[in-house]
Amino acid sequence: MNTVETKNTKASLKEWPSNGLERVEACPICEGQARHLYAGLTDRVFRCAPGHWDMYQCDTCGTAYLDPRPTLETIHLAYQRYYTHNEPVHQQTTALPGWRRHIRALANGYRNSRYGANLEPSNRMGAWLLLLAPNYRQALDRELRYLPPLLRDGSLLDVGFGSGAFLRLAQRVGWRVSGVDPDPVAVTNGIKAGLDVRRGGINAFADAAEKFDVITLNHVIEHVHDPVETISQAYTLLKPGGRLYIETPNVNSYGSQRFKEFWRGLEPPRHLILFNWASMNSVLRRCGFQVDYAIGSFANYASIAHASKVIRDNGDPYQKKYISVLDKLVGFMLRIYPFSQKERTEFITVIATKQERQ
Repeated sequence: MNTVETKNTKASLKEWPSNGLERVEACPICEGQARHLYAGLTDRVFRCAPGHWDMYQCDTCGTAYLDPRPTLETIHLAYQRYYTHNEPVHQQTTALPGWRRHIRALANGYRNSRYGANLEPSNRMGAWLLLLAPNYRQALDRELRYLPPLLRDGSLLDVGFGSGAFLRLAQRVGWRVSGVDPDPVAVTNGIKAGLDVRRGGINAFADAAEKFDVITLNHVIEHVHDPVETISQAYTLLKPGGRLYIETPNVNSYGSQRFKEFWRGLEPPRHLILFNWASMNSVLRRCGFQVDYAIGSFANYASIAHASKVIRDNGDPYQKKYISVLDKLVGFMLRIYPFSQKERTEFITVIATKQERQ
């Protein structure tokens, strides 16, 4: 591809409304200066966002970001075919084949033991048998975002709740759930499902200071225009000692290094900013959080590598295809190899606790 070396490029003005762009003069995280990383990026995932986009990477903290980027008023143009428009589909247990019913019962047995749930059907052996299946157990934990065991009437806010699947599952586990999302279709679906949801960003709950025990931002922080302010607002909304869960693509991952401008985690222009482990931890500490768990897992490498290859070949990464044996093998080796660099995982997953500010 042709690399544009100057920040005065006008490539991203094509097709996007000329009055719908804003400049990012310095790193949104540390205000450092940046070098050019990629030029002419396009929406090759959902193929609904017009324009060409340039990405820069901060020389100081390593965070990557789009410049210029869509404004708050026009960013909705990038979400015309986004997956949050789809309501979640939960297959009833009675409709499952026999072996899948047993798997669900074992999974619920684990969920009930680990998260204080009361899900049915349940097989209590799941709490023990899944110790022998660490990848599946981790998938269940990620599904419930490593929630703490529910020992009391806990309140949870999911920022960017999308399809609402997590809110419904957390509600089944016993949490009092709320959600916020800028997508009007997602909000309408949530209201129809009887969920306490609002439209907008986290500031839509500005009237709920110190209300929540847990706030989750699952693949959301990369979409917001001011991630530092979003995390600061999460601090305000959490009760003292409350928990913040964040998962986001890692710009320093193995997949990013291998596939570069075709890496699935880029997703311009919806992903406005991409963190690395160090810059994420820095922002959390600055906003008053203590990072309790940094969950570095290579379990997603194979699926991200597959999607990146499809994007490179100008295909649809959401079209179901078989993941290659090689990618599965590489992902497996990354998980077991003792010298795999944990800062190279595809995702950054952190659990942080609200601390009293000095």
